[in-house]
Amino acid sequence: MISLQAEYNNASGNTFAYKENLEELRTLVQDLQDYELRSWTAIRLADLYSLQGRHSRALETLHDLSPTPELPPALLATRGILMRRRGNLTLAVQDLQAAVDELRGKDARMLLRSQLHLADALRRSDREDESGQVLREALTLLMQDRQRSVYKPDLEELRELTQHAMLDPDSAPYMEAVLDQLAILTNTQPIYEDTLMHLQVFTLGRAVVMKDGEEVHLTLQGSALTLAYLTLHPNRTRAELQADLYPDKEPETGASYFRSVFRELRQKFGQHILIMEGPHKQPRYRMGRGVHVDLDAKELQEALRRGEVARALALYRGPFLQGLEESEWANALRDELSTGLGLELRGRLERAVAAGDLKRGLLLCNQFLRIDPLEQEILELRVELARKVGAPHELARYMVELQRFLN
Repeated sequence: MISLQAEYNNASGNTFAYKENLEELRTLVQDLQDYELRSWTAIRLADLYSLQGRHSRALETLHDLSPTPELPPALLATRGILMRRRGNLTLAVQDLQAAVDELRGKDARMLLRSQLHLADALRRSDREDESGQVLREALTLLMQDRQRSVYKPDLEELRELTQHAMLDPDSAPYMEAVLDQLAILTNTQPIYEDTLMHLQVFTLGRAVVMKDGEEVHLTLQGSALTLAYLTLHPNRTRAELQADLYPDKEPETGASYFRSVFRELRQKFGQHILIMEGPHKQPRYRMGRGVHVDLDAKELQEALRRGEVARALALYRGPFLQGLEESEWANALRDELSTGLGLELRGRLERAVAAGDLKRGLLLCNQFLRIDPLEQEILELRVELARKVGAPHELARYMVELQRFLN
């Protein structure tokens, strides 16, 4: 069935085939009275056109394929999303609010999408209190939804809303829980048909490698390190690997160690995990063709480059390969990531305090101390802010932690 092919191509990230499927469906359902299929096609095709910047085409498609003269709630919500993307915030709020009222108890998925986009439209219309209320309700429902991953594209699209919520004292607990459950900040890339293996390499606060969704236990510390290094720096010789990762090892000891690492990687993941190219005596190594790697450290680097603090905070579960001290490259990357995130948070903290937004400042202190728990200046500032805006039990805990550090 074409709709199933469309869903598969969409999930695979094959936008071209997905669009072709939907346009073929459009011609098929044009003269049909199938309410559900017309609505399904209208929503997805209009959404796709809108994301491509073809706003007029999206709106035309929505009304052309509507199964009723007046747009039903799900299509009304889609029109609201289109209007929000075009910057027509008044019309967006009007459509989305009407759709939310109609969708309650009927279409949970569209209700949640509507609430997320409504929250953003309200925020951009300087209606912060209403936006926060709508967003918190949506996030509460999202935490209860077993298919929460379907909302990942919306949360990625609404990055400004996500970041705003992560640093808002009232919304932060909800958003943190949702981002943690969704694992949105691994930013999993589309998996195409020619992908033979999908690896998720977690290096922040832990060393875990997942192969096609299942954890693979590695015995050598250097195995996860090598996967991370070659993902970021492909086409390196073994001598370059040794010089960057373990410069203090004797040449023979280092060569022997990397032979063991390569052997473990091939035993655990197959011979095609690594490709050797170039001269026989000095081949260059890279990840094999068809091996797709999601590396949390790489996603954190990209989030920091784009200033996406919410995403960076959710990704950062601890230092890069904590406990691995003998690798200069690992130490340098660990410092780069923690320092970059710390500087971003410190800047936001200073601006919040200067603006008198002390609750946000307190939240930012806590986030900063996740990165550097021994920063005396922030420990002291947190106590100062808690005296003014914190709860008594929070102040007591922060004072104890400061006193423990001073002693």
